[in-house]
This record gives sequence, structure tokens and C-alpha cells, in this order.
Amino acid sequence: GSVIRDAKEYIRANFSQSDLSLNRIAVHIGVSPSYFSSLFSQEVGSTFVEYLTGVRMEKAKELLMCSDKRTSDIGYEVGYKDSHYFSYIFKKTQGCSPKEFRSRGRG
Repeated sequence: GSVIRDAKEYIRANFSQSDLSLNRIAVHIGVSPSYFSSLFSQEVGSTFVEYLTGVRMEKAKELLMCSDKRTSDIGYEVGYKDSHYFSYIFKKTQGCSPKEFRSRGRG
């Protein structure tokens, strides 16, 4: 639906903001957070947080491959203020650390 399409566009445009939240998007679109949350899960097949994390990880992988930026800078750029937390989430979702990912891609 258009609600979810709008939400995805908003996420893609604003994922780098560390305070991006389900509530903020719900307000932006004009629906209640609880409605938005259940609708999102139904239509997308993952939770809002999982989807947001996925978008952030895709961008992080791109930056790891295409730039020489430090991991902490990349984490910050994709919406994580804490570089340790970024590395933790990256490893949890991608199965390797950002540094390992970069060296594999260039190896």
C-alpha cells in the first residue's frame, strides 16, 4: 500500500539519522504508531527495526567497499552514534565484522 511505500521512501531518505524511529515515521505519514507497526510487519514481512537495520547495513557494505572511511565513520554515516554498537549489529546481521567484510571484498 501507499502507506508502506511512503514509509520506505522516508526510511531511505532518513536512515542516516540516529533518532529515526517508528513513531516519527508514523507521525510523518499520519497514522498511529501501533497501526503503522502492525501494517508494516504484515506488508513487509519484517519489523520496522529489522527493515531499517537492513537498509543501514546495505549502505554500510557499500561504503566499506567503495570508500576508505574508518568503520566508526561509516557507522555514524548510516545512523549509529556508537561505533561498537554498529560493529555488533553488523556482525550479528552479516556474519562478519565490518573490517572482515572489507578485507574479504578486496582480497
